[in-house]
Amino acid sequence: MATAPTSPGVEDSFELQISRIKRQIDDKFCEITNYLEKRKNQLLRELEEIHKNYKQENDKHKQCIYEITKTQKFIGENIESTTMKGTQTEMMKILEQKQKEIESEWKPKHISFEFDNTLLDMINGFGKISVVNSSYSCLPVVDYKGKVKPVVSVGTGGSGEGQFRNPWGVAVDYRTDNIYVADQCNNRVQVFSKDGKFLFLFGTDKMKSPLCITIDKERVFVSQYEAGCLLIFDLKGNFIKQIGTPGSGEGQFNRPYGIAINVDNGDIYVCDYSNNRIQIFSQDYSYKSQFGIGIVKYPEDIQLTKDTIFVLSGQNSFLYSFNYNFNQVQNTVCDSINKHLNNPSSFLIDGAGNFIISNHNSNIVIIFDNTGQLLHKLTQSIPRPTGVTLNSTGRIVVVGYNNRFLIF
Repeated sequence: MATAPTSPGVEDSFELQISRIKRQIDDKFCEITNYLEKRKNQLLRELEEIHKNYKQENDKHKQCIYEITKTQKFIGENIESTTMKGTQTEMMKILEQKQKEIESEWKPKHISFEFDNTLLDMINGFGKISVVNSSYSCLPVVDYKGKVKPVVSVGTGGSGEGQFRNPWGVAVDYRTDNIYVADQCNNRVQVFSKDGKFLFLFGTDKMKSPLCITIDKERVFVSQYEAGCLLIFDLKGNFIKQIGTPGSGEGQFNRPYGIAINVDNGDIYVCDYSNNRIQIFSQDYSYKSQFGIGIVKYPEDIQLTKDTIFVLSGQNSFLYSFNYNFNQVQNTVCDSINKHLNNPSSFLIDGAGNFIISNHNSNIVIIFDNTGQLLHKLTQSIPRPTGVTLNSTGRIVVVGYNNRFLIF
């Protein structure tokens, strides 16, 4: 007997249920990571208190020993008469016995603080799970095929709050999911909540054509396209440091673009667009080295994975790959992706190793898996997309030259 085909309504209902379950998993993942961060801080505070108490007890013990030694010396120096020798001997014996009692009663406070091993393992591994891309490993694996329409659209042309003039870069603070947008021609960075509400702006007194933006745990890095330097702020927009000056020497820039931070050692990688190279600075902001000269043409963005450095050239529509000896390596993933590129402007590698690329001239965002196979295209309402990133729940955030950003 033939089985009746399932009706479209049932299939649609099933797909909705699957989508809902995936959203719940993403939400739970975000909840767990927030809990782990709070619990880690609590454990560190408790450990610091134990350490403090240990030092106090140790100091008390040292003081007791010092007083006993001082008294012994005093007795030996000041009790000289023959008639007092017996008393002196007895007093010394009493003091020695007292010292033994103190030493037997006082024991260094052994830190026997009991950690939950499972929780400790999770904390130690937080943000470092074994995936292709260690820099963004806290991001979930996203059901890209479900990303069809933007759920949020923010911005119009202008210079007011929430308005833009040719925005380019975008980044997310994964602890809050606040969205930072480089508002290029307004010479500022604007900050929005995860649902697109304007929060604040900064940099108007220092910026000149801010282009690309990257965030680590505590800092915001912004490349200055026209000014030939990198500016660093804290997450509230307070200025910290400038890296570089215009030029072609070591530590100088000619139109800096994309930025990446090495999570293992804090090194800062910067695409030096018109000097056709990548420059590296140490975590203390001093110049360290450079690579790609004679190979990379007009680098616009860079991403770091555990084993590979990927560099994107917009003008040449080419994705390069290097090892950490800074030698170019052949990569079949790049070969597959390069066939689809049309003046790309930025890209991202998620926690599963999928590549998300804003294809500027094709007006789409294209997504490839970690073998280079095309997974999905975002084509709706994205004229000339520039910056692209993900938030902690897997929403895709895209900035376009139509003076707005979209959340899918």
